[in-house]
Amino acid sequence: MKANSASAILQVSNLNEAIRFYTETLGFEEEFVFGDPPYYAGVKIGDVIIHLNTGKENETRKGMGSVYVFCDEVDEYYKSIEEKEVEITSKLDTWPYDMRDFQVKDNDGNLLCFGCPVEIEEDG
Repeated sequence: MKANSASAILQVSNLNEAIRFYTETLGFEEEFVFGDPPYYAGVKIGDVIIHLNTGKENETRKGMGSVYVFCDEVDEYYKSIEEKEVEITSKLDTWPYDMRDFQVKDNDGNLLCFGCPVEIEEDG
C-alpha cells in the first residue's frame, strides 16, 4: 500500500459557525458539506483539507484536536490573521526546531499551527 494523503478531523460544536470561522477568518474554502441536517464538512486551503465533525459520538473530543499546516509565506499570512478576531496562542517566531510558525485556536479550542521551514545558511 502507498498512502497518498491524510486529513485531520476536528470536532466542533456548531458546523455552520466553524465553516464561517475557517473560511472568513482563516481563508479556507468550503470543500464539501455532508448530511441531512449537515454534520460533517471539509474546508481547504491550498492542498490541505481539514474535516469538521459535529457527530454526537465524538462530543467528548471537541476542542481537543490540533493540526500543523506547512505553508509558505507564513509572515504574510500571519499579518492577515492578526487583523482578524482570532485567538493567537503563539505569536509568529522562529524556533530552534528550524521552523517559523504561529498558532491559533478555533472557536472550539482546536489548535492550528501554520509554519514553514527556516532557510539555514551554511558557513562557507
